[in-house]
Amino acid sequence: MISQSPQADQQCWFRLAGIAGVVGALFWIAGDALIIGAKAQPSDFPLLLQTYANRIGFGALDMMLPSSEPRLAAGALIANIGIVFYLAGSWHLFRALRPAGPKLAWATFILLICGNAWSPLGHAAFYYVGMVYKTVLEVPEAAHGALLALGEHFHRVLTIAWLLPIVTLGLALLMLAITIARGGTLYPRWVALLFNPVTFLAVGIGVPHLLPQPLHTWLEGAGFNIGWLFVYGFSTALLWRDAHPTKTVTP
Repeated sequence: MISQSPQADQQCWFRLAGIAGVVGALFWIAGDALIIGAKAQPSDFPLLLQTYANRIGFGALDMMLPSSEPRLAAGALIANIGIVFYLAGSWHLFRALRPAGPKLAWATFILLICGNAWSPLGHAAFYYVGMVYKTVLEVPEAAHGALLALGEHFHRVLTIAWLLPIVTLGLALLMLAITIARGGTLYPRWVALLFNPVTFLAVGIGVPHLLPQPLHTWLEGAGFNIGWLFVYGFSTALLWRDAHPTKTVTP
């Protein structure tokens, strides 16, 4: 029986963690497509998108109204299931940064872990806000005011729950770019031109606009996770073979 060396074993886990990040991104892209991957015109739902439009601050409602309750629920749940893969993928990025020194690598890793851990609530909350407003269409007019007020309460909580991981993961991405640019990681320094907030958003927003319908509509709200698919996919492919730091950084 042949046993692998510790280095080979670590490389195997490193690759698996990168693949986990890719899988996590695919789960979350699917979740986005299911929960905010539709598009309604104001004339399709005039009561909500015209009559009550000035009383609804939730900007994604038109992306949810055409979808059934099972589809919205599936979108909320599939991302919650997939978050474990994003958490594992965070370790892949940490290991790629670690040769440059512990401080920036650990700071980036902590931001990634916190941002991913906080993400499911912000994502799943879309389901509850959307369902409150969809219920307005099914109840007597006398109940509309209470449901609209409840929708606004839910929307405020959603905003906090959504911004918390978005800001945290945005900072993690910025730290990732800075650490790579300083040198000493497993990445060549030019990768900082790809793994940064500007390129990240350009990829996440640009890819859906290049796709035909219905893919464009399905993925228009998935830009953030399309960006992470790019990061994890590129990193895993680039570092698939045994890699070594491009430069030694003295602490």
